[in-house]
Amino acid sequence: MNLLKINHLQKVFNENQPNQVEALKDISLNVEKGDFIAIMGESGAGKSTLLNIIATLEKATSGQIVLNGTDLMTLKEKKRAQFRREHLGFIFQQFNLLDTLTNKDNIFLPLVLSKVKYSEMEKRITPIAQQLGITKLLDRYPYEISGGQKQRIAVARALITNPELILADEPTGALDSSNSERLLRLFQTINQNGQTIMMVTHSALAASYSKKVIFIKDGIVFHELNHGQNSENQFLSQISQAALAIQEGDYNDLH
Repeated sequence: MNLLKINHLQKVFNENQPNQVEALKDISLNVEKGDFIAIMGESGAGKSTLLNIIATLEKATSGQIVLNGTDLMTLKEKKRAQFRREHLGFIFQQFNLLDTLTNKDNIFLPLVLSKVKYSEMEKRITPIAQQLGITKLLDRYPYEISGGQKQRIAVARALITNPELILADEPTGALDSSNSERLLRLFQTINQNGQTIMMVTHSALAASYSKKVIFIKDGIVFHELNHGQNSENQFLSQISQAALAIQEGDYNDLH
């Protein structure tokens, strides 16, 4: 089932100014329900801009972006914040947790903003906390726990709204290798349970945990790889070779 459809998306910063920058030239792609997609590309390729537009944090200059039947380009400002809370989950590199709130209240925050009843919040958090192994952390504060634990709190905050799509921007960037692997295995489990995930990453290793890798270069979808029946090591090798070929301009190696 098609969940997200992007047609000819373009984003120009400082339009019609001397310092005009075309971050996205012509992006078209489809995301199926249950996909786990990694978006890769060199710095400045437009991958974070694409994620921010899907997140309704930025508006595209032109094109169409439809999530589960809703045209995001037509949403008014007030509706965009509500749409984000109710349909999207976010996981950031720096966690974006509030140290003045307990971990539980950080997780509850999007539900509080949507005026969900407290009894419903408690009902939702129990299975999520058990799945993520954070039950004993709920009454503590973010400054009292490790980076890996903070990221699991952030994952819980993303999941608790039952989002149609989770958007993760360099989610392993602030984690060591052990916690990175744990988080990515968690993503795989969540995805196997039906959650759709789009993840921006510069790491070929992180991307190898996904089902599909989309490479963006010069503001367009330049290349795609599918995990298919490959082992993770085989997929990692393909991703690394493609990333190197794109970086060096040796496109004969892409297939």
